Amino acid sequence: MTSRTNRHSGGQNPGGTGEVAPLDFEKRRQLAVKRYLDGDPIEVICQEMGCAKSWLYKWKNRYQAAEPAWSQERSRRPKTTPARTPEAIEAEITRLRQTLSPDGSEPASARGIREHLCQHPIAAIPSLRTIYRILNRQTQEGASPSTATLNRTDHLTPRHMTR
Repeated sequence: MTSRTNRHSGGQNPGGTGEVAPLDFEKRRQLAVKRYLDGDPIEVICQEMGCAKSWLYKWKNRYQAAEPAWSQERSRRPKTTPARTPEAIEAEITRLRQTLSPDGSEPASARGIREHLCQHPIAAIPSLRTIYRILNRQTQEGASPSTATLNRTDHLTPRHMTR
């Protein structure tokens, strides 16, 4: 929501908390599009509702009378991740880690795993950084939540405090 839409109190809950319920957003979208379809000028609608023209155009373009869910917010998460490492390669990296370090005393390095992958025919050999990330992801998935949190925030501690 932009600062221009924050000025308008029409979409806020009567409780005065400043929070806006998703249903209020939907009603507001429906009202704006209904007014547009009734022939009100876009400038007038936006001025009275305290919203941007781009916001109204977005919902006008999404409007479909036959679909009742047109006014709901859509997820911005991508539907696919085309650059993601294939699961077969991740499984091979995991297998190699367990093979190269069966007792876990000396963890297998990304460089060592990559050298083994180069010796075996694989469609695309991932970079060292990608292998490192896969290994870290697996380590954090197996660790307790408190350990994973500590590992992520270790670099935030000033050096003089870690000695």
